[in-house]
Amino acid sequence: MRKTHRKIVIGALLCGCALFTLYGASRIAERAEKGALPVTLTDLDNEKPVIIIDAGHGEST
Repeated sequence: MRKTHRKIVIGALLCGCALFTLYGASRIAERAEKGALPVTLTDLDNEKPVIIIDAGHGEST
């Protein structure tokens, strides 16, 4: 009985933490400029590639 109670409480705590994380992520997405999202919230199939131009002196590694 005690083990079952502990599992239920731990499951409820983990669920609460997950919901709190999703709520926080949605708030970050709302406040982001120009639809910018943290990398973990993006879908790679729909994102435009970012091109970085190397400003080196011809010896790019």
